[in-house]
This record gives sequence, C-alpha cells and structure tokens, in this order.
Amino acid sequence: MVSFAETGGPPVIEDVETLTALAEKHVVALDEGGEILMAHPFAAHRDGTRVEAGGRTWWGNCAWDGLGIVASLGLRDAALRANGVELQVRDGEPHSDACFHIAVRAARWWEDIVHT
Repeated sequence: MVSFAETGGPPVIEDVETLTALAEKHVVALDEGGEILMAHPFAAHRDGTRVEAGGRTWWGNCAWDGLGIVASLGLRDAALRANGVELQVRDGEPHSDACFHIAVRAARWWEDIVHT
C-alpha cells in the first residue's frame, strides 16, 4: 500500500468496513465522502501546516502535526509553514521564535478533530 509518508497523499483503501473501523478507533478521520482526510500526523487536505524537506512536501492538520511529520519521518532539516508563520528545523531541532497555543483540551480533540 502506498502511504502518506511515501507520496504526501492518503492511501486508497476501498474496504469501507476497514475504514469505518479505523475511524471509530480514531486512527483516521474521514471526509464526507468516506475517504481518508487525516491519519495523524498526516492530512490529505491543504489547509493546515505544510512541511517541506528534501524536495518533498507533506501536510499536517496543524503545527503540532507538522512537527509530528518531521519526527515520524526522521527529518533532520525541514521548513514548516502555516498561516504565514514559518518554523525551520535544522539538525533535528526547531529554530523559531514562533509559538502556538492549543485552546481545546486534548481529551476533547476528537469531538471535532478537523477543526481543533
């Protein structure tokens, strides 16, 4: 199966029962059409944080997911961009004076994971 890590886009899984089970366990978030919208830290949409490294691009739902992409792929150098804010990762360490705030407690994220 082709993965987010390989292509930057979601894998195609035609087994609706499997996708539904994964969504119920909060492994993935599905869009209205039943396709994978997010498999944290990766996102299929282009409204969140863009991660660029080595000529490749991935998307995360938010800055936290962008850092998760960097960590999960073992990226040593990357640029993260969201809402006009840029964060550089060099030698595996973030370099920026930017900070972000998560207003919703983690225990409530899945109530509306797409907009949290």
